[in-house]
Amino acid sequence: MRIQGRVYVSFVISKDGQIINIKMRGPDKNLEKEEKRIISKLPKMIPGKQIGQLVRVPFSIPTVFILQQNLQFV
Repeated sequence: MRIQGRVYVSFVISKDGQIINIKMRGPDKNLEKEEKRIISKLPKMIPGKQIGQLVRVPFSIPTVFILQQNLQFV
């Protein structure tokens, strides 16, 4: 499909280490779908702590999808 671009994803690591509230914005729905697939495969995380209490931690990261051609020299 030759789609490329930057997808911005945000999610929250809950108090029990699960990834929740995955939201994304990108140039194409197919890239957003792939980003969600990748993020959902992340393992259970260590939750944040603040003053000895477990807390939710929000994350926001960009992912760049770039097409590369196979270069073959003859």
